Amino acid sequence: MVDSVLTLKFLISLLFVGAILAVSIKFLLSKSRFGPISVALVLLVGGYFLYDQMIYTTSDATVIKEFHEDSEIRNLQIRKVEFEIGTYSFKERMLIEDEETIRKILQDLSDIELKREINKEPGGADYVLDLLISNLKNDMVETGTIQIIVGKEYINDYKIVSDKDHLKTLKELDERNDLEWETE
Repeated sequence: MVDSVLTLKFLISLLFVGAILAVSIKFLLSKSRFGPISVALVLLVGGYFLYDQMIYTTSDATVIKEFHEDSEIRNLQIRKVEFEIGTYSFKERMLIEDEETIRKILQDLSDIELKREINKEPGGADYVLDLLISNLKNDMVETGTIQIIVGKEYINDYKIVSDKDHLKTLKELDERNDLEWETE
């Protein structure tokens, strides 16, 4: 099943398609010659419409789903990438430990409307973000890394369909002269 989030928009679409299907079944039961055709057409079009609605999601639900508000952010490693001859290569990297800067980057990546790309072509990434976080679970601290691949048009395997400048803070860090990027 495709990753999805049941939203109000999806539920309204489901109710709308259900109502149209009910009317089509009524045609079918009234022995109309258009009954079977209308039911088949509604199922085809409605099924595609619902599938298309299901593959829309937000970045909060998909990209950073392992990150919680109560998580302790240890650091964020930002790596600039280049796509050459079918492979990514890392050019430079920077380690950020300032929690405010990390939260600004995560805020830029939140509330973005995304659509799952099933046959995404490789390429399109500008940065790879490795977020080191710790969560308290059952009186133990679990530490792990969340990797987010960010580009102008994509976040991981999701196409960005909203108009939010999600690279704002990353570009600001890139343009600052007082920060040093390490060559890889």
